Parts: sequence; C-alpha cells; structure tokens
Amino acid sequence: MARNTNTLAIPFAITVLGISSVITQITVIREFINVFEGNEIVLGVLFSLWLLLTGLGAWLGKFITSGRVQMALLRISLYFVAFLPIFHIIIIRFLRNELFIRGELPGIGPLIIWALILLLPYCILSGGLLTLACSVLAFSGPDDRSIGRVYFFDNIGDILGGVIFTFILVHFCNNLTALYLPAFLCLMGFLSLKPDGYGKGLFYSFLGIFALISLFCIGWFVNLDNISLRWLYPHQKIVDHRESPYGRLVVTQSHDQISFFESGGHLFSIPNTFANEEIVHYALPQLPKVESVLLISGGMAGVVDEILKYNVGHLDYVELDPAIISAGMQHLDVRFPPEVHLHQDDGRKFIQKTDKKYDAIILDLPPPGSLQLNRFYTLEFFKEAKSVLLPGAVICFGVPGAENYISEDQARFLSTLKNTLKQIFKNVLIIPGERNIFIASDSSLSSDIASLISSRKIETVYVNENYLAGRVTPERLSFVEGAIIDNVPTNHDFRPTAFFYRMRVWLSMFQENYRIILIAVSLFFVLYFSRIGMIRRAIFSTGFTAASMEVVILLCYQIFHGSVYTGIGFIIASFMFGLAVGSFMANRVISKNRAISSRSILGIEVAIVAYLVLFMIMLFWGQALLGNSVLAVLTVLIGALTGYEFPIAGRILFSSPWETAGSLYAADLLGASLGALVVSLFIIPVFGIYYTCSLLIVFKIFIILGLLVQRKTSI
Repeated sequence: MARNTNTLAIPFAITVLGISSVITQITVIREFINVFEGNEIVLGVLFSLWLLLTGLGAWLGKFITSGRVQMALLRISLYFVAFLPIFHIIIIRFLRNELFIRGELPGIGPLIIWALILLLPYCILSGGLLTLACSVLAFSGPDDRSIGRVYFFDNIGDILGGVIFTFILVHFCNNLTALYLPAFLCLMGFLSLKPDGYGKGLFYSFLGIFALISLFCIGWFVNLDNISLRWLYPHQKIVDHRESPYGRLVVTQSHDQISFFESGGHLFSIPNTFANEEIVHYALPQLPKVESVLLISGGMAGVVDEILKYNVGHLDYVELDPAIISAGMQHLDVRFPPEVHLHQDDGRKFIQKTDKKYDAIILDLPPPGSLQLNRFYTLEFFKEAKSVLLPGAVICFGVPGAENYISEDQARFLSTLKNTLKQIFKNVLIIPGERNIFIASDSSLSSDIASLISSRKIETVYVNENYLAGRVTPERLSFVEGAIIDNVPTNHDFRPTAFFYRMRVWLSMFQENYRIILIAVSLFFVLYFSRIGMIRRAIFSTGFTAASMEVVILLCYQIFHGSVYTGIGFIIASFMFGLAVGSFMANRVISKNRAISSRSILGIEVAIVAYLVLFMIMLFWGQALLGNSVLAVLTVLIGALTGYEFPIAGRILFSSPWETAGSLYAADLLGASLGALVVSLFIIPVFGIYYTCSLLIVFKIFIILGLLVQRKTSI
C-alpha cells in the first residue's frame, strides 16, 4: 500500500470527519435537551462526556502501530461514523419511555450512564480516527508535521460544520434530517480512501455505493422523524412539530385539549384558565388604572385575554420564538385586537430599546432553571425593567412553589429573588400557591386580592372570593414570608445565584448521592495529571481554559444578545476558525525549521494569561463594546492561542505519529472535558464569571511556574 496515493484523500476524510463531529455534537445534544428537558447541567455533562470519550478514543488509537491496520481501521471507522449519529437520535427517542418511567424526569445519575453508553461508539471512533490519520498521513517515514496537519484539517471541518448547521441546516432541517448531509460526506470520504488493487477497490466501491443508495432511500421514502417522534408522545396526536433556532416545538391534541411543548418541556395547554388568571389578576388589580402593559411570553396561552379585561389601551406582547406565534395562530386560531402589538424579539432586548412606559410588566416565563432564563430574574434586568415602568407601576412573575412545605434550598431560591427585587422596588409581595407569584412596586401592595378584583368588577372563573378564601390566607402569607432569609445574596447576570439554588432544588428531587461519582472522577483526573509531563500538562490546561472560555463567552452572548441557541453555531465557528488560524501559523513556523523548545510553550502560556486579563478588563469596564463582532474576535483569539500551542507541543514531544498524537489529543480533550464540566456545573453557578476568569488565571500561572522550574532544572 503506497501512502503517497492518500495525500489528498486523508485531508478530505479528516475534514468531513470534523464536519460530522460538530453537526453530530450539536444535534445529539439538542436531542437530549428536547427529550430530557435539559438545562446547562445536562449540557455540561453531555459536552464533558463527549470530550472525555473522544479523548479516550484518541488515546487508544496510539496503540495501533501497524500501517496496514491503521489504514483499514481508518476506512471502517469512517463508514460507521456516517450512520451512527442517525441511530443515536432514533435510539434516544425510542428508549426514552422504555428505560425510564413514562412522565418521569430522570436524574443526573441514570442520564450519565445512558449517555455514556450511547455516545461511546461514535466518540471512540471519531477520536481514534484523529490519531490514525496522523499516522497514515505521516508518509515518507515518521513526519512530525503530520500532527499539525491533521489538527488543521480537523479544525477546517469543524468550522464548516458550525457554519453549515448555523446558517443552513438549522433553518431547513430537524435534528434527524440534518445528519443526512454529514453521513453523505463521510461516505464520500470512505470512497476516496479505497485501497489499491482491482478486487479490494471494487469491494470498497460496492460498500460505499450501497450505503449511499440506502441513505437516499431512507431519507426520501421513510419519514423516520415522524415515526420516532410518536414514541415520545404516546396516546397523543401530534398535530404539528417544527424546529427553530430555539428548540423543537411540538403541538399535541388529546380529546379537547391542545398542548404546546418546547425542548421537551410543557409550555401550556388550552384551556389554561387557572394559570392565566393567577399571573394577571394578582398584579393588575393593585393599580388604580391600567393603560399600558408589557407581556413577555405567554400570550398564546390566553394571558392576553385576561389582561384585556382591564380595558388596556396598549399591550405590547413579546415572544422570542416565532414558531410559537405561528403555531398558536394556526392551531389555536389566535387573533389579537388592535390594542395588542405583537413583537417577535427577546424580552430583555425589547426593554433595552423601547421608549414606551408601562403601568405593568408581566413575565409569564419558566423559572430560572437555566442560565438563559436566569437573565430575566437578575438585579440588572430589574433595573432595566424599572426604567420603562411608570411611577407606582408593578412587575409580576411566578415560580414553582409548595403551599405547605418549603425546603431549605427552596427557601434560599425564593430569598434570592425577593432580596434582588428589594434592591430595586420598595415593596415586594409573594402570593403562595402551586406557583409563588411575586409582585413588586414602589407603591403599596395588598394581599386582599378578592376585594381588589371585586371592586374592579372583573369577571374570573377561579381567582375570586370563594377560591382565594382558602388559598391566600394570612397563615400561608406569613409562612412564606417567614421562610425568607435576609442574608442570601442577590441574583446577578454574572453571578447567577437564583440558577444555582434552583438547580439544588431540582437535584434534590432525585435523592441521588453524587459524592462517589465526583470522588472517582476527581481521582482519575488527579492521577492522569500527575503522570504526564509539563508540556502535556500545558496542553491539558489549555484545553481546560479553552472549553471554560467557550462556556463563558456563550453565557456572555446570552446575557447581552438573547438566546444562546441563535449564537451557539456562530461562537463555535469563531472558535474553530481561531483554532485553524493558530494551527496554520504554527505549521508555518515548523515548516521553516525554526528553533522550537519549551520556551515556545512558555510564551503561549503567558499570552493566554494576558488574554484572560484583557477579557476581565472588558467585562468590568467595556461591556458596552461586547457586541457580536467583539465577542467573535475574543473567541477567535482564544481559539488561535489554543490552535497554535498544539502543533508546537507535537513538534517538541515527537516520538512517533501515533504515540505523540494519541497522548496530545488525549491531554487536550480530557482537559476540555474537565473544563466544560466543572465550569458549567460548579464554578459559574457558585462564584460567577469574574471569579471563573480569576481561577483560570491562577491555574495558568501554576503551569507557567512549572514550565520555568522544568527549564531551570534541565539547564
């Protein structure tokens, strides 16, 4: 087998592998979100598992040293990688109600085990392919430049995958059909790698063409998406489902009830009278008159009809996802009168740019169970909201509650919300129930809701004197107030305390002990880190830092510009572009045979610390400058520093392509895996973004000191 014949086929195969990897990662994680109502904890776990298993595959690949075996495995792996992602989506949907109790939300433990088993084949194969490609591309004997080349072509594929998904697939395909394109590309890569010899070449061509025909027939004649979606909603008729940049919207019908689900979570059902009356009629009767109202979400569920009972002259209704609006108008026959003004926009961005003043703002949003939603419950948001409220106006929202029991974590969750509101408004009232309704205003507030509604002659079905007499009692009001803890910190954009306590409430529902898992994972990483040399530790720490900064930048994008789902492909593509630029520059330096040593790694480490300091300075004093373009540049910068360091380390440590590539890819991906897990699950929710950046700086300083000690002892 002459490896020279593969000088073009190998780069093409690695590029399509990068395209497949990014599109598969996005679609599989989105599918987990849609099926398991995932939040950032689920995302962090899945992202971490993905990197961990890919790193394991890269490490295992270094033990395959035979050139013939390497090439055969490269072909076979590329063939299976084409179809595995499609089966992933189908299996996730099929086993959701087969492995777990129908209607039950699984805990983190079972979810980790299932995700680990499901992701293992694809990640092991894709990670091993990178190591094998480094070996196969190293034609003409051992070539220490092959590692940098594979890294570069993989980054090019990652960029293309992010761009294709963000700007094309997400608008025209669902999670399942989006995977047909990378499957086609991987099969083309498989065909380009067919071996020499008539017999073997004919056999490989037959396998590739058969797979392409099968893929076409499945995509054209079999509607796998509709079939597999029905498994998720048994005993319900799916009347509509559509993908948007914000998640999957599914509309179901059961008898006379129509229900809306987004990203696996229940949005609302029609009729929904009780919830609609609560969120409106606890707040608006507090006002002597109601002329203008801002409603953020909930309009399609019937909240608008309740608001209009107050003869409102101007109602701005803001909904982020246009799919909810179009589906509501189509299936619920929703039509708004002239005084209702519909805006497809992010609620926070709408408040920042409107010049309208309101008597009331009603937030009919889910609780801050994700960092995306937390931004509507922070001190910064309430300041912005107050700036568009008239004197004496009210703001109202609801979060899940329990009428007769409040756990310690739930008490802290309610406390951080009330303490945050108290920083902005003089009076805060909590009405207890299945939802705790928060009302805040600078004017006085009354808990005698029944009298307020009666005096306004508002007709209601549930929220009336008969109902409220047994629900809103002085005992229950004092019980909730007595649970409030004054010293619980306020909730901020960059320190999401409410999200942290909400996650503790959520995790406490499963009664699972995570200590053993955390101890085992910690021991694994400590032992691994202690057994590798300083150069690999630098690569590990850079992978940790890069993944952490991706999470941080995505969160900043979310805070400043709305839903992260509209920007995730944009940020990932920017990061991958930076990786490609950095690896290209490093390969140029290596090709010119310039002197490369641990001093080169030391310079990159210092540059990463300088980058982190610059990022913190911009967060402190330059938030107004953090637009899309600036965040993209910051993402490209950390990507370029990461991409530059990897080939340089490969040149310094080079022994053989498979050994060096396997160990470096493992260090990079394992570090990134730990960074994604620790930062998204612990550091940001507990300490916030500023402390996260500070801890990354400290980590990198320790690596720099270690490199300096190593240089000094080696002289």
